[in-house]
Amino acid sequence: MKKFSTLLIIAGLLIAIYPFANTYFEQREEARLMATLEEQNQPVGAEESTVEEYQALQEVFVSYEEEEQGYEEDEEVIIHEDGELLGRLEIPKIKAEMPVVQGASDANLKSAAALLDGTSPIGSIGNAAVAGHRSYTYGRFFNRLNEVEVGDLIIVTTSEAVYTYQAYEIKVVEPTDLSVLNRNSKDRVITLITCDPIYVATHRLIVHGVLVSEDKV
Repeated sequence: MKKFSTLLIIAGLLIAIYPFANTYFEQREEARLMATLEEQNQPVGAEESTVEEYQALQEVFVSYEEEEQGYEEDEEVIIHEDGELLGRLEIPKIKAEMPVVQGASDANLKSAAALLDGTSPIGSIGNAAVAGHRSYTYGRFFNRLNEVEVGDLIIVTTSEAVYTYQAYEIKVVEPTDLSVLNRNSKDRVITLITCDPIYVATHRLIVHGVLVSEDKV
C-alpha cells in the first residue's frame, strides 16, 4: 500500500511538472534559433491548438497560387525546406522578437513564427503570410499582436536584407475568410496571422503590412 501511494505521488508530480518542462524545451529551441541568427552575424533590428487550420490554410495558399491568373513573382523563387530558418521578425511597438522558419507545422510553430508554404517569399512582390501562436506567455510570439496599430513597423531580417514593413490594415476575420490571400503584381506585403480572442480562438487576427524599405545586409 505504501508503494502504491508513493507511485501515485510520483505520477502526480510528473503530471504537474509536464507543462513547465514542455514550455522549457519549446523556449530552449526558440533560443537556439535566435542564437543561430546571431552566429550568422545578422543585424538585430498555454498555446491554442490550431495547427491543423494553419496547415489547411497553407494548402489553400498553394491552390490559390496555382489557379491565380496574371500574377508573376518579381524574381526566381527559392525553395526552402520545411523548418528552415529564414530570419528574425521584430515588432518594436510590442517588443516582440522571434525567429521565422519555413512551414506552419506543429513542431515549427512551437518555437517560431512560420511562413506559410505557397505564399510569397519575404521581401518579394506578393503576399508573405506568416502564422504564429497567440502564446499564453505575455509578450511571446503573437501574444500582444492585438496591440499593433496602423502605422506600426514590422521588421524582418534575413541573410540578404532587412525588410521594414508598415501596418496598413488590421482586422478580425472568420477562419474561412480567404481575403487574407489577396495580393497583386506590384506591392510587397506581409500578412501576420494568429488566433483571436486569445483564449477562445474563434476568429483570426490579421495584420497586413506593406514594404516601406529594404536595406541590403
